[in-house]
Amino acid sequence: MPTPEYEPRRGSTAVFSGRWLRYEPVPGFGRYYEGYRATVLGWWNGAFELALDHEALTALTQTFNAMADYVGGDWRTVDFDGHTLTIARPQSVGGGVHQARPTGGRYRIGWGLPWLPVHSNRCDRVFGRS
Repeated sequence: MPTPEYEPRRGSTAVFSGRWLRYEPVPGFGRYYEGYRATVLGWWNGAFELALDHEALTALTQTFNAMADYVGGDWRTVDFDGHTLTIARPQSVGGGVHQARPTGGRYRIGWGLPWLPVHSNRCDRVFGRS
């Protein structure tokens, strides 16, 4: 299981990815299909909460939806219309829909997912600006 390569502090900018985007082209050497440049806002239940710009959020949403289409369209949980991020919460946590709009041009994400700070040179593509 990959572990964080470093622990960025609140307010710092770093590249983040997730285990679901990791692969090993050579055994023991992990790479990530995508990374997202984000600012650390804090932590929720031990997981990072991040602020992404429009570019990174668009790429992230497209990746999540492509994965949802791969496993079955009913897994689709995020949507982005270019301004408002819509997150569908699973029934296990009460269901419903949460909408997020940008604050200072950045979108708050985290969703309790185990985001990992990674070095950008270990990502095939990095989205977002610092």
